[in-house]
Amino acid sequence: MADQFTYSTHVLPSPQTSPGSCPPPDFAVLVQKYAAARLEALLTSPNAFASTHAIESEFTAAQWRSQIWREDAVILVCVAGPKSLDTEAPEASPFTDEWVGTATLCPLPASEYGLAPESGRPTAGNDEDETKWHMMAMFASEAHRGRGISRMLIQAGKDYAVERNQADPRSGLIMPRRGVRLRVMMIHPQNTVILALYSKTGFVDVGRATRQEAYRSNGNISAWDLKFDTLTEEEKVFWTTARMAIVLEWLSETRS
Repeated sequence: MADQFTYSTHVLPSPQTSPGSCPPPDFAVLVQKYAAARLEALLTSPNAFASTHAIESEFTAAQWRSQIWREDAVILVCVAGPKSLDTEAPEASPFTDEWVGTATLCPLPASEYGLAPESGRPTAGNDEDETKWHMMAMFASEAHRGRGISRMLIQAGKDYAVERNQADPRSGLIMPRRGVRLRVMMIHPQNTVILALYSKTGFVDVGRATRQEAYRSNGNISAWDLKFDTLTEEEKVFWTTARMAIVLEWLSETRS
C-alpha cells in the first residue's frame, strides 16, 4: 500500500485559521468528509474519545458544521493521494483525496491549561510569554496504519502552534511570544505504542490527570457529561479521583 499513496497533512479552514473569513464554497463537502472520518474513529477506537459513535451518528449537518467552523479549535487532517508520474497535471485541492487521519488542536489560556496541584504538573507561564495548545482526538485509519500518519499529525500540530506563536492584534501584543507549550493526555497509559511515539517526537511526561480531567480536555464537555452518566457509582468515583492518565508536554525550541 505504501507504494500506492503519498501522504500529506493539511489544516481545515475555520475562523481560527482565518479570522473574519467565511466558509469556502466547498465547505459542505469538507464537513461530510470530516463526519465520515470522525465516525470511523469513534467506531474503531471507542475508548479513546469522550464522545461515542451512538451520540455523533445522530448529529445534524449543522452540528457537524460547528465541529469545524469554530474559533476555539483547528482540525488537522492527513490525506492519502495517489502517486502520479505526471508532474504537469493541474494541482487539485488536497481535500479531495482520501482522509486517513485527523486531530484537533485547541489554543488554551493559562487558566484552562493548568491542572490541579496534585497532578504533579509544573506551572505554565503566563499568556504574554507563551502560547498553550492542547492536542486531542488523534486518529489514523486502520487501513493506513503503519505509514507514519500519527507522527505526521503530531508534527503538523507542532508546526501550526509555532506558526501561530506570533503577536495577536486582538490581544494588543506587538512582539512574538517567547515559546509554545503543546500537551496531550494519554487516557490509556497501557497504550505503549502511542506513548513511545509521543516520547520519540519530543514530548515528556509531566504529570497525571484523572480520567474526568482527561476526557473533558479531550472532547466536547456535553458529550463527556452524557458518557459520565452511563457509569456506575463506583466507576464515577474511580474516574474522578484516580490519577491514571499521563500528561505529556512538548516545549518549542524558540524558548529563551
